[in-house]
Amino acid sequence: MPKEKLPLSEEILKKKGIFSPREMAESRDISEHEVIEVLDFLQDSGYAFAKTDQGYVRSKTAHEHDSFDASRLFNRGLLHFGLVSDTHLGSKHERTPTLERMYDKFQQEGVKVVFHIGDWTDGVGVYRGQEFEVNHYGQEDQIDYTIQNYPQRDGIITVGIGGNHDLKQYEHGGVDPMVQVARARKDIKYIGQYAGKARLGGDITMELVHPLGNVAYALSYRAQRDINNRAPDDLPNILLYGHFHTSYYMRYRGIDFIQVPCFKDAGHFEHRLGLNPTIGGWIVAGKHNGENVYQFDPRLYTFGPDRR
Repeated sequence: MPKEKLPLSEEILKKKGIFSPREMAESRDISEHEVIEVLDFLQDSGYAFAKTDQGYVRSKTAHEHDSFDASRLFNRGLLHFGLVSDTHLGSKHERTPTLERMYDKFQQEGVKVVFHIGDWTDGVGVYRGQEFEVNHYGQEDQIDYTIQNYPQRDGIITVGIGGNHDLKQYEHGGVDPMVQVARARKDIKYIGQYAGKARLGGDITMELVHPLGNVAYALSYRAQRDINNRAPDDLPNILLYGHFHTSYYMRYRGIDFIQVPCFKDAGHFEHRLGLNPTIGGWIVAGKHNGENVYQFDPRLYTFGPDRR
């Protein structure tokens, strides 16, 4: 008996190297358009493919999104936005009720856009023993949980990037979970893996970065090194870091830098590393003239330990 063919979507996902939609269509006696439709569906679901002159190839590396234009959300010359990071939905130690309180504060203060600096979800297989630290198992379960439970407020959109916890399974050939979350939640805009940029008005830009590695000996060290190593035309006006679960602000070489804290209490992994997370977020107000930010007022809101 002839071997039964895999469903088209499975065959595409199992392809190694470059493949041609035309050749795949001919082998199945279907139209090339049908193959392209399935490819589009897979990409909308969070799988990544790079297009080459010879066809398509499955991509497991980070891809860039377009920068987000937030200028329409502010009055001319003014800045006003919220910052959160490392919410780790799906973790036993998530602080989602506290995150809801932060969004209440955003709404009370008239914030229209919140920027998320990565690790929306706790992810799967990020470190040994993580399976004992989560209450939602598997990537799809965490995606569904995030869609249903990430805070939602009328008049507020959340714009963000993916972090290392979000993208661990993606790196092994899975989906990018934030593509699916943003597709289901119209108030969430996803602008990149590990990094993304936002235009705030005129030539004012803000960069969101979810670095790798552990906390340095000094909170300012990683950002100072980053800024020092960049070419002048590669520097944003505002630079934001997630990942380190700590809070810090400095102005360095004309750049306003903010380390954004988290909404996750320390688990066994953090305790082993001696980490003590800061729970909270920022509200930023400022003024600019289209070329420079000449007034910058970041306010940190922190929350105590969960006493449940």
